[in-house]
Amino acid sequence: MTEFGKALRIIRINSGDSAKQMADKLGISVPYLNAIENGRRDVPNDLFEKVVSSYPLSERDQSNLKEALIATKDRVKIDLTELGEKKRRVIMALAQDDIDAFTLDEICKLVNSKGGNN
Repeated sequence: MTEFGKALRIIRINSGDSAKQMADKLGISVPYLNAIENGRRDVPNDLFEKVVSSYPLSERDQSNLKEALIATKDRVKIDLTELGEKKRRVIMALAQDDIDAFTLDEICKLVNSKGGNN
């Protein structure tokens, strides 16, 4: 679940809306709303504005929703199925923040010296 998905679900629950009611207000389908809430679909560019115009959110709630949107948009999805074991291990170590600063600097030097082509 993404930060935006969590925030959206909180708004829906706090307003007392069902998924159908929120989906209708936002002009999207219930399965699409559920997919957004659960992080299986990207957040459409106009959804933030639709939520803000459809629900009486305080400035703080709007700010929290905007921060959640930014955090969600910054996420990167990578399909690892076609990569070799070494590449998967490196990507997972990076994603889990499991590489010390020295090693990370060395990896960056290698990537920069190769032009990012391997």
